[in-house]
Amino acid sequence: MSAFLDENGELVTVSSINPLPVSTPAVSTPDGLTVSGTATSAAVLFTTSMLNYESITVQVTSAGTGCTITYETSCDNVTWVSSAGVSLTNYGNSTASSTSTTVGQTQFSRRGLYFRARVSTYGSGTVSIIAVLSKTHLVHLGPIYISGGTSAEGGGTGTSPIVIGLESRTSSKTSVANSTLVRPIATVDGRLITRLNSIPENEWQYAAASGGITNTTDVVLQAAAGSGIKNYLTGLSVANASATATEVVVKDGSTVIWRMYLAANAPIQGIKFVTPLQSTANTALNVACITTGTQTYVNAQGYKAP
Repeated sequence: MSAFLDENGELVTVSSINPLPVSTPAVSTPDGLTVSGTATSAAVLFTTSMLNYESITVQVTSAGTGCTITYETSCDNVTWVSSAGVSLTNYGNSTASSTSTTVGQTQFSRRGLYFRARVSTYGSGTVSIIAVLSKTHLVHLGPIYISGGTSAEGGGTGTSPIVIGLESRTSSKTSVANSTLVRPIATVDGRLITRLNSIPENEWQYAAASGGITNTTDVVLQAAAGSGIKNYLTGLSVANASATATEVVVKDGSTVIWRMYLAANAPIQGIKFVTPLQSTANTALNVACITTGTQTYVNAQGYKAP
């Protein structure tokens, strides 16, 4: 007579009522299982379960003409969402994509129980595809870019690019277009090259008129810069070629924001504003003498910025 231990550890006699339990061997899922599909219309090419698999590599062997293949994942085999994969030719400088329009290979991580490929836009010709399921995770070869994707120098602005190093230069580099990314530059031993205050395109300078200032009328150093933009004065030089002394003032529009005394026959004096004088937004920066009859020369430099 045969007997066996049940799940509670008690001895049970084998009979027609208590048959000997038989275990069912686990079904082995082969690594490298392939699925494929062909379509000549907007249709699903294949749907496969990702159970026991960690990634799938899809190869488009025929892309047809004007066709788009969309890759999707689902947990219930009913509701599908786009699933982005990495091209096998990607060395870390390309974004992931959930569609294909050309022949090539794309690898996807498992994100749901089911994965499918379908022709979402059909033009003409035959679309053929084959995929290999793998028990190993997707491996990203090449550099990994953190946050915001990537954009080559001179490309789009991107979002939050993380710059790892500087570009050493012994000559000027080729300029890129406005609102595109550019690498900072440095000397060949890594010393960062910087420019104070502003870009060259927003810098301005004013040269004294011939004969200098001889009355008390405001002279415009820099006109109003536009909505939200201020004028900044970083330095000026003044000199008085007459026997009449005067005060010289810098004005934010009509408001005096700086004043100095200029003696008769005063030689040229250079004045640097470590903290630049600034106008209010969209307001001219002016200079004037308080006394009529002088011959005052004023030269100025600055920049525009918010």
